[in-house]
Amino acid sequence: MKNRTRNLIVLVIFFLISLIIIQFVWIFKAASNQEKQFEFTVVAALNKAVTEFNKQNALCMKVTSCFNQKGFTCCEKKHLSLDQWNFLDSIIKSELAYSKICLPYEFQLSTVPHPHPMEKKEESRHKCFTVKSNLTTTAQESIWLHIAFPERNKFVFAQIGWLFIISILLIVMTIIAFLLIFRYYLQEKMLANDTRNFINNLTHEFKTPLASIRLANSRITKEPDCATKLEPYTRIIRQENDKLDLHINYLLDISRLQKGKMPMNFDRLDLHDQILQQTNSFKLLIDERNGKLTLELIAEKHVVFADCFHISNMLNNLFDNACKYSPMPPEITIKTYNKNGWIKIAISDKGLGIEKTDQKVIFQEFSRVNTGNVHNIKGFGLGLSYVWQIVELHKGKLHLESKLGEGSTFFIELPCIE
Repeated sequence: MKNRTRNLIVLVIFFLISLIIIQFVWIFKAASNQEKQFEFTVVAALNKAVTEFNKQNALCMKVTSCFNQKGFTCCEKKHLSLDQWNFLDSIIKSELAYSKICLPYEFQLSTVPHPHPMEKKEESRHKCFTVKSNLTTTAQESIWLHIAFPERNKFVFAQIGWLFIISILLIVMTIIAFLLIFRYYLQEKMLANDTRNFINNLTHEFKTPLASIRLANSRITKEPDCATKLEPYTRIIRQENDKLDLHINYLLDISRLQKGKMPMNFDRLDLHDQILQQTNSFKLLIDERNGKLTLELIAEKHVVFADCFHISNMLNNLFDNACKYSPMPPEITIKTYNKNGWIKIAISDKGLGIEKTDQKVIFQEFSRVNTGNVHNIKGFGLGLSYVWQIVELHKGKLHLESKLGEGSTFFIELPCIE
């Protein structure tokens, strides 16, 4: 049980970390896609701007003369008149605005495919967009339009900002929820351990007074004057003492099973022999209630590798439940058969049955079937929990089929050996 809980926690943490990584990867991919979309839109807008610029003959001649006469490789704002530069700027701005890009930018015209550094930063070249115009110099050099957006990254992240914020919030909320659940789990685990330790200590404390009662009762029975007169009372004391001692030992055995300290003696075991031995002790009880016990032991392979003591206790628990929860004369059927190398034991009764809601928790500790206001069925609610643990320790499977008012069938599967 501890290993299963530890593995579950590790698995949940792994999935949580994976979810966080996937979320961040998704965010960066969204940013990358947004940046590609931005680049595509800018290039399309610049191509339109260059086409419009080529239609302005006077402006084109002024630009080409700037390169031809003065020998410039780069034409900037200072090389043209203010009106010419502003007109060129208005063409670019209008096309970008039409594409819904309203960012501050810097541009230049150059005969070099790669722009000169703007703002004296080498990385500005990597943030620059270059579009070839139809203009050429007398030396047949093409004139390129270069444009850079200093706040390009801010714009891209602004486009996915709400997605980024929501993703971070969801990740934080998931982590907080996991930590709260884990905290509550630890509290419940501590409470369960404290309850179990209290029951263990209580059962151990009962052992001492029981031993004293047994010793005193034994001394009374040895007194010649009291033996005859008190014999009925001493017999009752002895019987009830033995019964209470049996319950205490049962609780201690379950505690050892939970802590993994119960010694298990695995050996070859004939399940048919065990079923016959256990049913023999119940035949008298069933006959007294005018009930019926049917055995259909048809499994050809019925030898398993198991602990005889715990298997007998497990069968005894299930047979006892079948009798206890049958208010009418009990009709119990026990079948065995083989399937895929396993032996299946089906223990059926026509008793009270179990509701769907109870079936989900029936194998948990201290769980009892709801019988309304009638409390005539005794027990600690540990029998089926013990059965579940024994089946798990034997690498088997346990399954319940039940319908309220029609009875229940418990299916046990154990691996066979030759």
